[in-house]
Amino acid sequence: MEIQPGYEGRQKGRRQENSTLLFRKTMMIPTNKKGRGALGLLLALGLLAPALGQAQPSFASTMQFWKDPEFINKFMASYGVKSEVEPKINAEEKELFDELIPQIQADPTQAVVMLIEAITPESSAALDFTLANLYVQANDYPKAVAQYRQAIRKFPDFQRAHMNLGVVLIQLNQHVEAQKELVRTLELGGEDGNIYGLIGYCHLISEKYLSAEAAYRKATLFSPDKLDWKLGIAQCQLQQQKYGECVTLFGELIQAKPDNADYWLHQANAYLGLAEATKAATNYEVVRRMGKADAKVLNQLADIYINEGTYDLAFAAYHDAAAADEGREVAPPIRAADILISVGEFDRGNSLLAQIRSIHKNQFNEADRLKILQLEARVQLANGEEAKAIKTLEQIVDKDPLDGESLLLLADYYGRNDNVEKAGLFYQRAEQLHDFEVRAKITHAQFLVHRGQYAKAVPLLKSAQAKRPRDSVQRYLDQVVKLARLAKG
Repeated sequence: MEIQPGYEGRQKGRRQENSTLLFRKTMMIPTNKKGRGALGLLLALGLLAPALGQAQPSFASTMQFWKDPEFINKFMASYGVKSEVEPKINAEEKELFDELIPQIQADPTQAVVMLIEAITPESSAALDFTLANLYVQANDYPKAVAQYRQAIRKFPDFQRAHMNLGVVLIQLNQHVEAQKELVRTLELGGEDGNIYGLIGYCHLISEKYLSAEAAYRKATLFSPDKLDWKLGIAQCQLQQQKYGECVTLFGELIQAKPDNADYWLHQANAYLGLAEATKAATNYEVVRRMGKADAKVLNQLADIYINEGTYDLAFAAYHDAAAADEGREVAPPIRAADILISVGEFDRGNSLLAQIRSIHKNQFNEADRLKILQLEARVQLANGEEAKAIKTLEQIVDKDPLDGESLLLLADYYGRNDNVEKAGLFYQRAEQLHDFEVRAKITHAQFLVHRGQYAKAVPLLKSAQAKRPRDSVQRYLDQVVKLARLAKG
């Protein structure tokens, strides 16, 4: 029995450590706690396609930023340094900024009022830019976007306005527009690893994996040791099915941060892509020992153990998965019990069914309730409790005539007990069901062959083979045809 693990890694955005240098000229740094989360938007530029968790950036190093004399000097004097990409301010506006710096520290809301009163169609774009930054600090991203755009209308080549606008648009999930602003930043001379990294992120979200990888590789030229860019490249490789390269790169990331569960899980995905399930299981076990394996990971691990034939380990993982599932989904543990019973692990399957009943307090929808009863009936059949099992199965098919599995179990039972008429009836009912047609016709044919009715078996096998050709069925059909001829002749 082959179970397909194929862990679906959750691959969407992730923020990691600060990149404060990129925004040394943004003219906004919050000192109040309320603004710290918003500032992370501008500082945490290591945005990555979301893995299985989300690291929160630390802002402790930013809190002294406004007190840095070097920053204040640059803040007050930088407008003339790059005249082609920075708007100038006049003497009156310089005086306003002198007042704004302490006001932003003490009362950002009042600073917003001061800027709104000072901004006119003729005022410097620097005022609009600073107001936009304050809106970001207040988590008012739509107003920030509008104000950045206003700054750009006044000064189209305002490099930092394009850059900050791109970052805010990413926060608003407007990745196509964000990419345009970030590319414009590059065109204006703002070439920086963080900008390339953000462009890579936009491509990754848009599923343009080749372009994303190229952008991330460009970012590594500026910061070759930055883990964010390596993770971005690895995620692109995973999506492009470059599994070998992906394993190697995640190996480097694991060496750098061995306690990062996401890296182990992504590498496990790559191992599965290489059909190296045992290595994937090793990674899953590492995450399990970290205490970070959720129900989905544990079910994937159990599936691998099923394929390897280590049913005791599979049962333990399935059991832990059912206990760990915070969403209390019933379908995965029912599937797990079905798998265990199908491979002959009846006691373990039954134990899992008991766990399911306990966790869910016997509160199931009708379909799940009937499926659990069917699985319990299969265990009863295996344990020789046939009368009890058949009574349950007949109740199931009365309530759900489309339960092909129960129909086939009943057909098999009555066939083994020489009730040919009832067996045939249940086989025929199963043959009418699309998902069970081929299986029902083959097992019905086998039943007829066992009773020496070769001619009746032939059309069933031909029909099954026409619907789903298989070499093994064709060989069996050829043998039955020969037997039918011999019997006739």
